[in-house]
Amino acid sequence: MKKYKLAIIGTGSLGSIIGKVVSQNLSENYKILGVFSGKLENAIKLADQIGGKAYKSVDDIIGDKPDYIIEAASPEVFKDIGVKILANGIHLIPLSVGAFADQDFYNKVKETALQNNSRVHIPSGAVGGFDVLRSAMLMDEVDVNMTTEKSPTSLNGAPFLKGRTLSEEKEEVIFNGSAREAITHFPKNVNVAVATALATTGVENTKVAIHSIPGFKSNKHTIKLEAETINIEIMIETKPSQDNPKSSALAAYSVIALLKNLVAPITF
Repeated sequence: MKKYKLAIIGTGSLGSIIGKVVSQNLSENYKILGVFSGKLENAIKLADQIGGKAYKSVDDIIGDKPDYIIEAASPEVFKDIGVKILANGIHLIPLSVGAFADQDFYNKVKETALQNNSRVHIPSGAVGGFDVLRSAMLMDEVDVNMTTEKSPTSLNGAPFLKGRTLSEEKEEVIFNGSAREAITHFPKNVNVAVATALATTGVENTKVAIHSIPGFKSNKHTIKLEAETINIEIMIETKPSQDNPKSSALAAYSVIALLKNLVAPITF
């Protein structure tokens, strides 16, 4: 049985979960070559826990020729390194799919992957149901909207708020707009909106509403697809990551599920 080589970019809460689960439960199919972080000490710490190198640069990772690189850092990092990785024939699994709201970047990634026989595998992240949404897209003209509900703590610090601290007493609808606008204004909160848009009507046509709910202990995403022949509603509610309240551990486990599917003899 072939063992695939992989590396992880990002050593925060999501990258750490991915590394630990792969090393503990998927070692029969995957070998972790190492991890990279903007802070070398963070890479060293995680590498000591899961095995492999603490890389000093993305070029060092590429030099070791992994089969897959998992990006669990940020949209900015993804945009910096994505094309280079694919140009070297390495498959990429990005969590920061919000970067694809940039149409020029999306087109460049697609072109580079085609030219170099590499692929981008998009995990479902903190939501899901993309299989049924994509199927419905083939049936009819559809409208898709998404509502995200989070605590003020999870949303504070977003560029859209311009330094304003959200109320801890009053529920607010703080944003209505397209998925492209949502990820621009809330880059750490709504990668799920762009993933949903990519699976359905695109970042301009997928509508997003963001609610701030004081005392809310979860992250809740509701996706609605409406058409003449079919209506779909998907609701997912998860607890925020303990280490990073702006994200959900489900996103990390969606990468684990994807990795398992890539090597399974029978796949979904």
